[in-house]
Amino acid sequence: MAKLSTEEALEARKLADRLGLRKLSEQDLVKLLNAARVADMRRDALDISGLTPADEPSLVLRLPATGQSL
Repeated sequence: MAKLSTEEALEARKLADRLGLRKLSEQDLVKLLNAARVADMRRDALDISGLTPADEPSLVLRLPATGQSL
């Protein structure tokens, strides 16, 4: 598996920290960074010129009231 440069390791560690993944190994950081880069490339390749706000997916989340369980 490829070794990360100092800059790449810092970038991967920052990404992992933002995701709450603070105990990843060096190998896992490589995988995370590669996955993030592929996701960015795929997102950038999408044609979004014809999308409107109505095309955005909507998620509805509900928190239970005090004393209720899910």
